[in-house]
Amino acid sequence: MDKVAWQIAILFAGAALGGPYLGGYEWLRFFTYFGSWGTIGIVLVSLGIAWLSFQLLGFCHRQQISSLYELYLHLFGEAFASSLSVITHLFLLAYVGVMLGQQSAHLIAGLSPIWVLLLSLIVTTSFLYKRWNWIAAGTGFCLVTGLLFFGLLFLLQPHVPIPDLGYQMNGNWLIHAVSFLALHFLLILAVLLPVSGRASKAHSLRLGLGVGTALVLFFLLLGQAVLLSHWHDIHASPLPMRLISVQLLPTGGAVFALLALIQGGVLSALLLYSLAHPVTERHQLQWTPLLLVMLLAVSLFAFLAIWLPWSVSVVASGATYCGLVLIGWFVWRRQT
Repeated sequence: MDKVAWQIAILFAGAALGGPYLGGYEWLRFFTYFGSWGTIGIVLVSLGIAWLSFQLLGFCHRQQISSLYELYLHLFGEAFASSLSVITHLFLLAYVGVMLGQQSAHLIAGLSPIWVLLLSLIVTTSFLYKRWNWIAAGTGFCLVTGLLFFGLLFLLQPHVPIPDLGYQMNGNWLIHAVSFLALHFLLILAVLLPVSGRASKAHSLRLGLGVGTALVLFFLLLGQAVLLSHWHDIHASPLPMRLISVQLLPTGGAVFALLALIQGGVLSALLLYSLAHPVTERHQLQWTPLLLVMLLAVSLFAFLAIWLPWSVSVVASGATYCGLVLIGWFVWRRQT
């Protein structure tokens, strides 16, 4: 397995898990609420993301498409490409901001969320300053440490309950699974389009996507098992993994806070870099001013999430609809 395939696998897994995934909020909301149906949803989502990624990223590789704007230009035409690209970029920046804001509001007890947010932004800025190699390496580091941390929590479980399929037997689990797929596939496109469009071999792309899918499936199932074991304690928590860490480990709160700060900062840097790089090339803009504007936008949305927690759902819904429109239009165009 070559270096390019490994990089694609790591970036794919980091983007597909979303951010900040270490807290477990999105998994709790989209999957764990529905018990075993949520587990089925995880499997279907992983397969759906894999199929869409093979189809759409393979198409983009053949057409040498390396940005969301170029993809919109090809699928929707010049009349809609610019507007859709701006809307999508805005929602993705907002998503990064509200996720950081939500994490900062609950990460360290007794410390102001503003200070926690500043620490997260410092980590993000540091990785952006070091550019792509550090960001890719940081994403891999976060995946490895996250897997080890979740694995430790799993090993400390007395047992993992498997809810009966009669529990939460309704169509909501499928709706939430589709929503997760749309939102996180949009993150995958934003991160991988600049990479896949320039990949020299289609084999490296396919191999990377296959390994990345396996990583995502394993990670999601592991997180699901940990969350199900503590359902009654964490079902209303915005950071369920933090509560579990505090219960199971003597220094769980401190370890979780350190890992979450690094992970949130690295994934924020990954998405910001992936969004900024095509824009600088297309419009010949200077790198530093554009990143400063993006960081300012992320900061504003993060403050909004701290002051108005319901804004997290609004922003996530907007990004989800962008993903649904893109997926629906691509599938329709593929059939015609």
